[in-house]
Amino acid sequence: MTIKIHRLILPTLLIFQMCFIFIMSSFGHNSSDAQSNLFVDFIAQNFPHVRHGLENNLISLSTLIFLVRKTAHFTEYAILGSLFFINLRNTPKDLIKHPLVISILFSFLYACTDELHQIFVPGRSAQFRDVLIDTLGASFGCLLIHTLLILFIKLKSKSNSNKPA
Repeated sequence: MTIKIHRLILPTLLIFQMCFIFIMSSFGHNSSDAQSNLFVDFIAQNFPHVRHGLENNLISLSTLIFLVRKTAHFTEYAILGSLFFINLRNTPKDLIKHPLVISILFSFLYACTDELHQIFVPGRSAQFRDVLIDTLGASFGCLLIHTLLILFIKLKSKSNSNKPA
């Protein structure tokens, strides 16, 4: 029963993440600015060092907005990459031999299509830098899940070997 649930839920989560990225890319410049500004305001109000930096021109508002936006790109694609990896590592080994590499490649290709999509959204543009940030985020997500799975397997085998026979 659990395997059937995983085969249904994991691809569904992947599709939802892809839809989420597509929808977020469909918002125009004004909506995107408003979303970024929510996080910028939160950061400026709750982190005194950032507020001090803004007040004393140590960091510009445009730099903070840039960092928030690129962190959002990185995070969206870290989730996407990890979902690709989890889904692909559950496929038969003779079908997909290197799920980590394929997951990063699929994420890169999706990032390319996402930037292409943004060309047609008023106030948005395609930037290869965003593709690179997205791919870096996906790589991070894949490697994080890969590392956690290795640690989990090692811990599980260690706890099984410590049990009395």
